[in-house]
Amino acid sequence: MSPQPNFKAMSLHELKAYVLSHRDDQEAWKEFTERERPHAIYFDTDIPLSTQQERLQELLKGDRSH
Repeated sequence: MSPQPNFKAMSLHELKAYVLSHRDDQEAWKEFTERERPHAIYFDTDIPLSTQQERLQELLKGDRSH
């Protein structure tokens, strides 16, 4: 059995490619899903979908004041 790759040393792009080609590797999947994504936009799931959609439209237009 070959040694496990160092997932923490991989870029997010490299890790994504690895996960896509090794879909049964649970350790790689865990690292991928827990990896911080600094440019991601997160929404509170407790607010109505219509409010989330409005906020997304504002973000897409460049209004990041909220």
